[in-house]
Amino acid sequence: MYNKEQKNNLMKQKSFYLTTPIFYPNDKLHLGHAYNATIADIIARYKKSKGYQVYFQTGSDDHGEKIEKKALSLGISSQELVDKNVELFKKLWQKLGIEYDFFYRTSSLSHKEKVQNIFQQLFKQSTIYLGKYQGNYCIACEDYVKEKVCPNCHSETKILEEPAYFLKVSQYYQQLLDYYQKNPDFLIPTAAKKELFANFLQKDKIQDLCITRSDIKWGIPVPDESKMIIYVWFEALCNYLNSEKGEKMFANEDSEIIHLIGKDIVRFHALYWPVILFALGRRLPDKVIAHGLLLDPKGEKASKSKGNVVDPLKLLEKYPQDLLRTYFIAKISFLQDGNFNEDLLKEFYRDFFINNLGNLCQRVGKGKIIELYENGIVPNFAETKNVYLWNYYQTCLTVIENYQQKMDNYQLTSAFQEIENLLNASNKLIQELAPWNLFANKKTKLLNLTLNYLRNGIRIIAFLLTPIAPSSSKVIFEYLNLSPDDCNWENIKNFQLIAGKKIKFLKEPLFPPL
Repeated sequence: MYNKEQKNNLMKQKSFYLTTPIFYPNDKLHLGHAYNATIADIIARYKKSKGYQVYFQTGSDDHGEKIEKKALSLGISSQELVDKNVELFKKLWQKLGIEYDFFYRTSSLSHKEKVQNIFQQLFKQSTIYLGKYQGNYCIACEDYVKEKVCPNCHSETKILEEPAYFLKVSQYYQQLLDYYQKNPDFLIPTAAKKELFANFLQKDKIQDLCITRSDIKWGIPVPDESKMIIYVWFEALCNYLNSEKGEKMFANEDSEIIHLIGKDIVRFHALYWPVILFALGRRLPDKVIAHGLLLDPKGEKASKSKGNVVDPLKLLEKYPQDLLRTYFIAKISFLQDGNFNEDLLKEFYRDFFINNLGNLCQRVGKGKIIELYENGIVPNFAETKNVYLWNYYQTCLTVIENYQQKMDNYQLTSAFQEIENLLNASNKLIQELAPWNLFANKKTKLLNLTLNYLRNGIRIIAFLLTPIAPSSSKVIFEYLNLSPDDCNWENIKNFQLIAGKKIKFLKEPLFPPL
């Protein structure tokens, strides 16, 4: 635990505001919802462990034509539909162990009032103007497109022709270019930025954005124009600013603000959202992180029309929470597209949780390495000239530093690989020094050091796993006869920390077969 001085220092740390997109509650959940929220939770938990004051916001995008049509087909109101489906999101977050601070609803009265105020402010300063829209509109993506077939979801678009208000995006073209030049890491990965510039951020391609609709009712009315509804993407983006804590975070230049999104909605977050913030005279987030998409075994994006959508709630009825969480970060290279199917999930559980992590704990526990030689007591730590122990000790220190550096830079999959590196080094050390032979040959001092180093290696692994697989990490800490609170970044390198602790003897595997 932290002492009073340490707690005071932590309170001085920078605040951290993390958001997911607000998800569309028009139909069943899919695995992409689980993926994005889990990655956000891993980041939030890590930041908390580093002493940041974390505010983690998620929510639902309650308006739009898709919802209006779905509700009509079911014979219920749009509000009833979204209220029902939002409960599924909250249930999924609970099943996944997502520790969010606030769930934002765009159907709230507060959101409506704040969006209308933003609309009026931008209209008065001519950033929003009245014009006429004529072109194609994709209902599935709630997006204005040029093509008859939507380039994103491949649905047939419909032609709209109506009076409409526009956001003057083109006015901020040079300001956007200057900002990206001064802040090259504002949008990651690089591929997302290249695509944004190639398709939209060019002088001859940048266009003002139509931000109203006249043919739907389910949304926020334009002030003094009750027949016009504010475009769902315009009002949805404002959620990041409109929550009480979000407003304070954007007003605080010292806070770190991160938007975690899927790569298919980069344009809205990295083009239109900055323009809105520029126009409001507000700061921009520190970073927009665009992760990849989950693909089926054929390499296709999940789609309800294709019938390849995986229900994450049903998945969690069969598999442990931590398995899904860890798979997302370990087997789907962060910021890239990744494949998912149940066979891969089960294979990963066998390889990582049973054969690697579980096997290491069993070799030291069930294999009686400490139970047999030291009655379960972890020996004292001391420095040594033994090359195997010295190399292992240095590996532990290197893994700790590399893990932090990679997590700090949002290289999540690479950070997880550091945990695997230490796992492999731990199993290798057992083979190299063979504690049973040290015991038989009465090399007591070397044996004791080996036992201490191995236990500390497992302790470090458990700690580094805490943001990723919190339940599994807790199980390992209990096996070590430690509380998760006993370990932190202040004492992670202290190999004397667990000396004298009596570990538990493992009669059963920590991670049994599925």
